[in-house]
Amino acid sequence: MVSVGSKELKNRLGAYLRLVREGNAVQITDRGKPVACMIPAQSREASEEAERLARLVAQGAVRLGSGRFSRGKPAKLKPGPSIVEMLEEERR
Repeated sequence: MVSVGSKELKNRLGAYLRLVREGNAVQITDRGKPVACMIPAQSREASEEAERLARLVAQGAVRLGSGRFSRGKPAKLKPGPSIVEMLEEERR
């Protein structure tokens, strides 16, 4: 995230808006303390999709993930040739 003082932002607003348009977030500070953040606006399709997802969650049709992924148990492989060996055999 890019950080910029309010005076610098006022003087070079176009450059910082270009950064935001490109997908970057810009943190605005006043005397070194963060006061605001500029982030890219969502496209109309993205906001409509977010609204549809919120409706599905409210209806109980879907459940949002926790953000954590459990790996579970590793797969057990049967004895035999390795993938590399099978590919080498295939290429002959």
